Amino acid sequence: MNPSARAFRRSEPVTVAAGEFLTRDEGTLEALDLARKVADTPATVLITGESGTGKELIAAMIRDESGRRARPFVAVNCGAITESLQESEFFGHIKGAFTGATERKVGKLERADGGTIFLDEISEMSPTLQAALLRTLQTGDYSPVGSSETRRVDVRVVAASNRDLSKMVEEGTFRRDLYYRLNIIRLELRPLRERKADVPLLAEHFVERMGKLYGKPGLGVGKDAMRRLVSYDYPGNVRELENAIQRAVILAVGSEISAANLPPEISELDVSAAVTSELGDFQGSKAAAVERFERGYLTEVLMKCGGIVSRASQYSGLSERNFHEKLKRYEISAKSFRTPIRV
Repeated sequence: MNPSARAFRRSEPVTVAAGEFLTRDEGTLEALDLARKVADTPATVLITGESGTGKELIAAMIRDESGRRARPFVAVNCGAITESLQESEFFGHIKGAFTGATERKVGKLERADGGTIFLDEISEMSPTLQAALLRTLQTGDYSPVGSSETRRVDVRVVAASNRDLSKMVEEGTFRRDLYYRLNIIRLELRPLRERKADVPLLAEHFVERMGKLYGKPGLGVGKDAMRRLVSYDYPGNVRELENAIQRAVILAVGSEISAANLPPEISELDVSAAVTSELGDFQGSKAAAVERFERGYLTEVLMKCGGIVSRASQYSGLSERNFHEKLKRYEISAKSFRTPIRV
């Protein structure tokens, strides 16, 4: 067992990749727990979750807590590589393999030899490359484009997708055998809208960091600004929150970030705008509005009451049993609103 891989202690700050993965969400903590348990094994890991949830941070953490931590970490965005060039990018090519191949190219797999390769947006990988990658995962063998030579590579594969690969398998757009090979260990990262307790924690972290960057140390977040930050649903997840805070810090005057410093979609947030943004049939729109209100209300009351359900239920006028039922329905952890946690 790698000495750096240790028992998970939720009160202990741990540096992850270029910064800290900050959370106090129970579901996310469980995913991080599992990531540490499998880090020092050869198992392939599949990380799922929407864009901006921190999948590359987790991949880097897995590398850092494995026996391959001193070896290369190569991150590849499969969606950013033209389909016609994917095989060459991954496996390299020999001189003269095709028009324009004037010299030998070292592929991503060879660069990652002995280390870890992170395949982001693996759902965008071409069918041809899917088949070639499966062969490499099974045997460790590959051939550069234009070469009949078989080479061997030793890499740990961590893949990520913001799409439902199981659905793509059923639709015939992703290989079933490759999916099973990748899905040995699966880590699912919840979107920020489902872990609202993390918003104040992340916002304060970004304000502190951006404040130092822009010469505004000690900057705080006003109550109205924080209320709007917590109420927003973040389709861009943590990355969107970080960008919003960066803008707010730049525009802030005085000692606090105000609601006016936030992007319009957050500063001007109201129920009517939230309803019309997802306008459908009456019953569907009503249900969506009710869910949005209840999620936001429960989150704010828990924040106000420090995560103590008995106090929160009394404040809200709901019975404790009813309050618990609503928390369960929306998968909100009251414990998450108590002590801030850095992971």
